[in-house]
Amino acid sequence: MVTSRNRGHGAESPPPLRSRRRSNMKKLNLFSLSLISLVLLCSGCVERTLVIRTEPVGARVLIDGIDAGTSPVRIPFDFYGTRDILVRMEEDEKRGERSLAPIRRIVKLTPPWYQRFPLDFISEILWPGKLTVIHEEVFVLEPQDLDALSERFRNSARGFGVASPLDDSP
Repeated sequence: MVTSRNRGHGAESPPPLRSRRRSNMKKLNLFSLSLISLVLLCSGCVERTLVIRTEPVGARVLIDGIDAGTSPVRIPFDFYGTRDILVRMEEDEKRGERSLAPIRRIVKLTPPWYQRFPLDFISEILWPGKLTVIHEEVFVLEPQDLDALSERFRNSARGFGVASPLDDSP
Protein backbone atom coordinates (compact mmCIF):
# COMPACT_ATOMS: atom_id res chain seq x y z
CA MET A 1 0.00 0.00 0.00
CA VAL A 2 1.37 3.40 -1.02
CA THR A 3 0.57 6.45 1.06
CA SER A 4 1.38 10.11 0.66
CA ARG A 5 3.90 9.72 3.43
CA ASN A 6 5.97 7.55 1.22
CA ARG A 7 8.86 9.78 0.27
CA GLY A 8 10.23 7.58 -2.39
CA HIS A 9 7.44 8.03 -4.91
CA GLY A 10 4.63 10.41 -5.72
CA ALA A 11 4.14 14.13 -4.94
CA GLU A 12 6.40 15.78 -2.41
CA SER A 13 4.85 17.23 0.67
CA PRO A 14 5.20 20.98 1.39
CA PRO A 15 7.92 22.05 3.84
CA PRO A 16 6.87 22.36 7.45
CA LEU A 17 5.27 25.65 8.54
CA ARG A 18 8.19 26.54 10.83
CA SER A 19 10.65 26.29 7.94
CA ARG A 20 8.54 28.62 5.77
CA ARG A 21 8.40 31.21 8.57
CA ARG A 22 12.18 31.16 8.92
CA SER A 23 12.56 31.60 5.18
CA ASN A 24 10.15 34.56 5.17
CA MET A 25 11.95 36.14 8.16
CA LYS A 26 15.30 35.81 6.38
CA LYS A 27 13.86 37.49 3.30
CA LEU A 28 12.34 40.26 5.42
CA ASN A 29 15.63 40.82 7.28
CA LEU A 30 17.56 40.89 4.02
CA PHE A 31 15.07 43.37 2.54
CA SER A 32 15.24 45.58 5.65
CA LEU A 33 19.04 45.53 5.65
CA SER A 34 19.09 46.38 1.95
CA LEU A 35 16.63 49.24 2.44
CA ILE A 36 18.61 50.70 5.35
CA SER A 37 21.85 50.41 3.38
CA LEU A 38 20.26 52.13 0.40
CA VAL A 39 18.98 55.00 2.56
CA LEU A 40 22.39 55.47 4.18
CA LEU A 41 24.27 55.30 0.89
CA CYS A 42 21.92 57.73 -0.82
CA SER A 43 21.62 60.03 2.16
CA GLY A 44 21.92 63.66 1.33
CA CYS A 45 23.91 66.45 2.76
CA VAL A 46 23.56 70.16 3.29
CA GLU A 47 26.12 72.48 1.75
CA ARG A 48 26.26 75.78 3.67
CA THR A 49 28.10 78.76 2.20
CA LEU A 50 28.71 82.30 3.43
CA VAL A 51 29.24 84.71 0.52
CA ILE A 52 30.71 88.14 1.21
CA ARG A 53 30.70 90.79 -1.52
CA THR A 54 32.10 94.30 -1.28
CA GLU A 55 31.83 97.49 -3.26
CA PRO A 56 34.49 98.10 -4.50
CA VAL A 57 35.67 94.53 -4.99
CA GLY A 58 39.08 93.46 -3.77
CA ALA A 59 38.72 94.39 -0.10
CA ARG A 60 40.35 92.21 2.55
CA VAL A 61 37.82 90.09 4.49
CA LEU A 62 38.42 88.75 8.01
CA ILE A 63 35.91 86.35 9.58
CA ASP A 64 36.23 85.89 13.34
CA GLY A 65 39.72 87.40 13.10
CA ILE A 66 40.91 84.95 10.43
CA ASP A 67 41.88 86.22 6.98
CA ALA A 68 39.39 84.81 4.46
CA GLY A 69 40.91 86.47 1.39
CA THR A 70 39.83 89.29 -0.87
CA SER A 71 36.25 89.89 -1.89
CA PRO A 72 34.17 88.34 -3.26
CA VAL A 73 34.66 85.47 -0.79
CA ARG A 74 32.83 82.12 -0.58
CA ILE A 75 33.37 80.32 2.74
CA PRO A 76 31.80 76.94 3.52
CA PHE A 77 30.62 76.53 7.12
CA ASP A 78 29.19 73.74 9.25
CA PHE A 79 27.50 75.54 12.13
CA TYR A 80 25.03 78.39 12.33
CA GLY A 81 25.55 81.24 14.78
CA THR A 82 27.19 84.67 14.83
CA ARG A 83 30.28 85.68 12.91
CA ASP A 84 32.39 88.80 13.39
CA ILE A 85 33.19 90.12 9.91
CA LEU A 86 35.71 92.89 9.26
CA VAL A 87 36.09 94.30 5.75
CA ARG A 88 38.85 96.77 4.93
CA MET A 89 40.77 98.01 1.93
CA GLU A 90 44.46 98.58 2.55
CA GLU A 91 46.40 101.54 1.15
CA ASP A 92 48.13 99.46 -1.52
CA GLU A 93 44.83 97.81 -2.49
CA LYS A 94 42.72 100.94 -2.93
CA ARG A 95 43.73 101.53 -6.58
CA GLY A 96 43.69 105.32 -6.59
CA GLU A 97 40.63 105.65 -4.35
CA ARG A 98 40.60 107.82 -1.27
CA SER A 99 41.09 105.95 1.95
CA LEU A 100 38.03 103.80 2.62
CA ALA A 101 36.62 103.29 6.11
CA PRO A 102 36.74 99.69 7.36
CA ILE A 103 33.43 98.06 8.28
CA ARG A 104 32.92 95.61 11.14
CA ARG A 105 29.60 93.82 11.39
CA ILE A 106 28.29 91.02 13.56
CA VAL A 107 26.38 88.69 11.24
CA LYS A 108 23.91 86.15 12.58
CA LEU A 109 23.64 83.06 10.39
CA THR A 110 20.20 81.59 11.02
CA PRO A 111 19.15 78.18 9.77
CA PRO A 112 16.25 77.81 7.33
CA TRP A 113 13.11 76.04 8.56
CA TYR A 114 14.22 72.62 7.29
CA GLN A 115 17.47 72.88 9.27
CA ARG A 116 15.74 73.27 12.65
CA PHE A 117 15.15 70.42 15.09
CA PRO A 118 13.59 67.86 14.45
CA LEU A 119 13.37 68.45 10.69
CA ASP A 120 17.15 68.72 10.44
CA PHE A 121 17.39 64.94 10.81
CA ILE A 122 15.41 64.52 7.59
CA SER A 123 17.38 67.12 5.63
CA GLU A 124 20.77 65.94 6.92
CA ILE A 125 20.33 62.17 6.88
CA LEU A 126 17.27 60.99 5.01
CA TRP A 127 16.93 63.48 2.16
CA PRO A 128 18.18 61.74 -1.00
CA GLY A 129 19.83 64.78 -2.60
CA LYS A 130 22.05 67.71 -1.74
CA LEU A 131 20.59 70.88 -0.23
CA THR A 132 22.37 74.20 -0.68
CA VAL A 133 22.09 77.05 1.83
CA ILE A 134 23.69 80.38 0.87
CA HIS A 135 23.97 83.36 3.22
CA GLU A 136 25.06 86.50 1.39
CA GLU A 137 26.34 89.72 2.95
CA VAL A 138 27.16 92.90 1.01
CA PHE A 139 29.48 95.60 2.38
CA VAL A 140 29.73 99.03 0.75
CA LEU A 141 32.99 100.75 1.69
CA GLU A 142 32.77 104.53 1.85
CA PRO A 143 35.55 107.13 1.92
CA GLN A 144 36.65 108.19 5.36
CA ASP A 145 37.66 111.69 6.42
CA LEU A 146 41.31 111.27 7.40
CA ASP A 147 41.51 114.78 8.93
CA ALA A 148 38.64 114.03 11.32
CA LEU A 149 40.16 110.64 12.14
CA SER A 150 43.54 112.25 12.87
CA GLU A 151 41.90 114.84 15.13
CA ARG A 152 40.04 112.10 17.01
CA PHE A 153 43.32 110.27 17.65
CA ARG A 154 45.01 113.45 18.88
CA ASN A 155 42.14 114.21 21.27
CA SER A 156 42.21 110.66 22.57
CA ALA A 157 45.98 110.87 23.13
CA ARG A 158 45.64 114.18 24.96
CA GLY A 159 42.99 112.62 27.17
CA PHE A 160 45.59 110.07 28.29
CA GLY A 161 48.26 112.74 28.82
CA VAL A 162 50.28 112.01 25.68
CA ALA A 163 51.66 115.14 24.04
CA SER A 164 51.68 115.15 20.27
CA PRO A 165 54.95 116.15 18.60
CA LEU A 166 52.91 118.52 16.43
CA ASP A 167 51.53 120.42 19.42
CA ASP A 168 53.09 123.81 20.19
CA SER A 169 52.39 123.51 23.89
CA PRO A 170 55.38 122.65 26.19
